[in-house]
Order: sequence, then structure tokens, then C-alpha cells
Amino acid sequence: MHPRYGRRLPLTSHQGLWLAHASYLLPTITIVLAMLIHGSNQPRAIPFFISEADHPGLQDGVFTIGLTVSGLVQIAYAWHLYQSLDVERPRLWFGATVIGMMAATNTVLVSMFDMYDFINPHILTAMLAFGGGVLWAFFAGYALGSKATNEGRRLRRAGFAMAAIGFLVMIVAFENASNAIDPTGLTTVEFLNQTQDGIRIAAPAEYVLVAGLMICLASFRFELLAKESEAQTNHRDADEVDTANP
Repeated sequence: MHPRYGRRLPLTSHQGLWLAHASYLLPTITIVLAMLIHGSNQPRAIPFFISEADHPGLQDGVFTIGLTVSGLVQIAYAWHLYQSLDVERPRLWFGATVIGMMAATNTVLVSMFDMYDFINPHILTAMLAFGGGVLWAFFAGYALGSKATNEGRRLRRAGFAMAAIGFLVMIVAFENASNAIDPTGLTTVEFLNQTQDGIRIAAPAEYVLVAGLMICLASFRFELLAKESEAQTNHRDADEVDTANP
């Protein structure tokens, strides 16, 4: 294995797999639950952006606490992957890890800056979380190269395609709608109401983007499983050699 910067997290292979599951299940459950609560509580309009669920009330707590924990878990997961997996392009793997950790950090930040009171920091951190996630998915998959499993590679390709298409459609649809509006003097809710025609396309695209990123996160568990299987095989072969040569 190519030498890595820093130290490994003190995790067993089984704990690493639990971390892999938590990296995509926690944000998925958080987003779905917060949106369901918000959607049942007289939302501004349907469909709505995911961040609109960060609205005062129960959904605010679910959104903020859930995404904060999710971002911290994803930072740990990115570092665990970096230290654990064999890759074809180690330098690019390190760069992809930095991008992934940056995106995860902005997942924490976007949960702190709600779009109603901190619109500019919210937009910046959301773009870094989404854009960083898309870049991480691309570079991480390319860095693995021939070391990737077939299952993981297929999932990453599908997830990256979903995330990239969702990101582009979301940006274009919302920009086209918002460019026709003068936001001067408008509250966030008033501005969103006037751009709802664009949000009808942009919001579902955002859902596709997030789903794609979750698929990419989930895909690396196949490489972790392959690594664990390889370690078990090597350990079993070593035991057989010791038995044959007492």
C-alpha cells in the first residue's frame, strides 16, 4: 500500500462498514424526515428545496442536528476510506479525500446557516457541499482505477451521473427563474414564491443530486468489503502455512 499522510482511525473493519452505512443513511433519514415534517406543516409550496425544511419548529431541530452529525460522520468516513483502500492513483486519492472532507464540512455549516436568516452564507456553503460532493465522487472513482470493485464502480458511475445532472439542472432552472426577479426588499419566502416556476424543476433536480451523492457514498462499502475479504483470505492462508510447517 502506498504510504498515507496522518494516522488511521482506531476502527476495526466491521466498525468501518458501520461508518460506511452511517455516512449515507444518517443524511438520508434526516432529509426525508425533516421534509416530511415540513411538508405536513403548511409548507410555502410544493415542491420545495430541501433547505426550506430548516424552518422553525421540530423540522429545524431534525435538520440541524441530523446534518451536523452526518457531516462529522462523513468527514471521518472520508478519512477512513483514504487510509484503508488501495488505489491506483494515490496523489489524486489524497486530493479527492480533501475535497470530500471539505464538502462534508460544508454539510455541517449549511445546517447552521438556514436560508431564512443567513441566505448568503447558506448559498455559499450549499454550493460547496453539493459541488464538492460531485467533484469528490468523480475524482475518488478515478483515483481507485483498477483497484475498484465492479459493483462499486457501477454504483459510482450511476451516482455521479445523477449528481452531476441534478446539479446542472438545479442551477440552470433556478438561475433562469431568479434572473427575472428583482430581489430588492423581498424576504426569502417572498423571493422563493416569485421563483416557484423555476423551483418546480430545480427542487426535484436537487433531490436527484442528493440521491446521487448518497449512492456514491454507499458505493465504497464494496471496496471495504473486498478489503476485509482479502485480509481474511490472507490470514487463513497464513494459518494454513503455519499448520503445515509446525
